[in-house]
Amino acid sequence: MDLDKLKILFVYSSQDIQARTHLVKTQGESIVRTGCSVDYYDITGVGYWSYFKHIPKLRKFIKSGNYDIVHAQFGYSGITCALACSKPLVVSLMGSDYRLVKMVSRITAYFAKLFWDFTIVKSQRMYNNLHIKSAQIIPNGINFSRFKPIDREIARHQAGFSASAHVLWVSDPQRKEKNFALAREAFSYIDAEDVELTIVNNVEIDKVPSYYYAADVLLLTSKWEGSPNVVKEAMACSLPIVSTDVGDVADITRGVDGCFIVPSDPEEIAAALDTALQFGKRTNGRDKVIHMDVDCISERLLEVYKTVLEKKSIKRPGTN
Repeated sequence: MDLDKLKILFVYSSQDIQARTHLVKTQGESIVRTGCSVDYYDITGVGYWSYFKHIPKLRKFIKSGNYDIVHAQFGYSGITCALACSKPLVVSLMGSDYRLVKMVSRITAYFAKLFWDFTIVKSQRMYNNLHIKSAQIIPNGINFSRFKPIDREIARHQAGFSASAHVLWVSDPQRKEKNFALAREAFSYIDAEDVELTIVNNVEIDKVPSYYYAADVLLLTSKWEGSPNVVKEAMACSLPIVSTDVGDVADITRGVDGCFIVPSDPEEIAAALDTALQFGKRTNGRDKVIHMDVDCISERLLEVYKTVLEKKSIKRPGTN
């Protein structure tokens, strides 16, 4: 099957979180580079009702676009898509889908079995916990060309860093699942002097790599994750990492000196940060995650689309 002219719709709910839109569009832009076309539909609003409210709007949007395949990002978006269209439907379950309440988890599994043509999860842990046997593990990709090496001094100047060592915490402190309170408490136990905890939130996308290359350690204190991109981005920038044991972080960082997986205990996190700061150099993380380049993930997604379309025996306009 010729895939270079596929017309794909990405459906997601940004919930006004910049990182969500960036995540979805980074993957979409990569797929466009293969010759396919990708459009986007953002399910705006907050709360369950917003997903149902968008069903007729989305149905009309899909019909007018004559898409070959719909790819929903996040589980609730997948449910909305299933109720809005009969197009071949691929659904990617993300980190926010990892800790669903029992009833919603059952509904998700029900839709995956009966209405979704293909289900993607982001880590082995998600696969084990969501109990969707037909799901396939495909992590989110990162754009390696965006995170290409930057001279340390240039990066520090671009990030506006002082002479102190900098521990990077990349997210919105208001998102409870990111657990900034734990990061703040752990930092109070740091023994080293001249160390700053630097929050990176709502920073212009093109400036983010400078922070990774300027910093000394990335700290992740989340309560749960699917496959956190901040860890893969830090790995791509060869930055030491201290992280709670969430998502696939332990797998991604395994065997990489300068990376530490710790329990959600502030004193143990502080001790790991001290060790990471003493490590005092870059890691070989970039080599470890090169297979997660967004273009490599696009190749895997195109294979998924091909499988779904062949299974559904759909002929696209202009094909024989």
